[in-house]
Amino acid sequence: MNQIYNWTEPVPLRADISSAVRFPVNALPPVIREMAIDVSKSTSTDVSMAGTALLSSASYCFSGIYRMAGKTDHTEPLVLDTLIVAEPSFKKSPVINMIKSPYVQYSIDWNIKNQMLISRNNAERKILTTRISELEKKKDVTADEIAELEMQLSGIGCTSERRIAVDDVTPEALVGLLYENKTLLMISDEPGSLMNFNGRYTNSANTDLIIKSWSGDDHFNDRAGRGCIILRKPYMSICLACQPYFFENIMKNQVFRGSGLVARFLYCFPKSNIGHRKYNTESISQEMLDTYNNLICKLLDFKFSYNTRNEMLLTFEPDAAKCFAEYYNDYIEKQLVSEMIFCRDWGGKYHGQILRICGIIHCIKCSIAGRNPEKTNVDLRTLCNAIEIGNYYREMAIYGYSYGETDRSMLKAERVINKIREKQIHDIGQNELYQICRGSLFENAKSFNETIEMLSEYRYLICEKLPGANGNNKSKNIIHVNPYIFNMN
Repeated sequence: MNQIYNWTEPVPLRADISSAVRFPVNALPPVIREMAIDVSKSTSTDVSMAGTALLSSASYCFSGIYRMAGKTDHTEPLVLDTLIVAEPSFKKSPVINMIKSPYVQYSIDWNIKNQMLISRNNAERKILTTRISELEKKKDVTADEIAELEMQLSGIGCTSERRIAVDDVTPEALVGLLYENKTLLMISDEPGSLMNFNGRYTNSANTDLIIKSWSGDDHFNDRAGRGCIILRKPYMSICLACQPYFFENIMKNQVFRGSGLVARFLYCFPKSNIGHRKYNTESISQEMLDTYNNLICKLLDFKFSYNTRNEMLLTFEPDAAKCFAEYYNDYIEKQLVSEMIFCRDWGGKYHGQILRICGIIHCIKCSIAGRNPEKTNVDLRTLCNAIEIGNYYREMAIYGYSYGETDRSMLKAERVINKIREKQIHDIGQNELYQICRGSLFENAKSFNETIEMLSEYRYLICEKLPGANGNNKSKNIIHVNPYIFNMN
């Protein structure tokens, strides 16, 4: 019966920003660019997903070491927090795991190599702690004697295994991990870690440390009976992936929005290839994997050999500095009252995000070329690359903020479409479809009927009214589904 209708493509319920705005993969630095392309080909996914994950994870390599200066009194740490928003079956896990691999392996190798050092430091700490405890019990001990031992205690090196990547971590555990490691990389194909800071295990939300680890602000953690733990310049780069429903939840979360956490993320809505992917894709060559792994290892070797708290400053060449100032004055500031008016909190940090991206690209280029980033001024080409990438994330943020404000009728319509796809429904009675779709979104049958009318207007389906059979006056509504639904991304 469905075949008798002259179906045309339905009107999209939401604007498809992923088709309109392409990720500027050619603006990425060497090795990172090639790796993004190869991961995209191997997993048959949009290159924006790999490109975003590669950039934010690479930012960890430079956190606590460099700051990018726009001008004398405005500098930004090289930390990127990103959130990839994609439906199930987008292959988020394979992409994230490929990119995460060298960071995890590096920490494993380092811990094996330094196992004796860690054990020795722990033994020294135990000995000094015991001596301090014994001295405190003596009556003739002086404050200077105890202070001298405490200074020795504080000077002991690492006493725990090195951590680079973290996943599902609580706020309390994060304090300890940052105290031991100074900088971290939160990377996962699931966003559960963020919900830990929304009070999953406590009665109150606590986004303070995540926000401070984006900017490197000192954090003081006071707890009864435990004293104060002071984190000096804590940094944590974040790379997470989530499904659209989770993104909608955080956009509506008053704590996340009000604290400014939402405004600190770069968002990626990758284009879907579902329905068009091939199994026999071209695998990433071993040469490419080795090149990528070697680059990350080289960056991490330098990171962990840098033992001072003072961050080195990256500065523009004169023409690049002039261009950045003009771009801000002529474009960014005006956008805050036009295109970015509904994401002004995000837009207020946009120029800082460009500086961060610019510094990351510069450092990777310098490392590949064998130059010191702090001794080489950032050129105009690198700034243009950063602006191009930043513009992609600006478009994603504008879309994302409107996405988060989606009204309830849109959510109802998407639920019906998802159920139709899931069960491969082509023709069905309206009451039967209601029974399949009913839940908290639909208060009653009237609410469901309104959604059916909306989907009919958008050409997703046709509702046919059939008269009752055998003299029965009660008619029946039959839903005919537009076959385009099963091919839409």
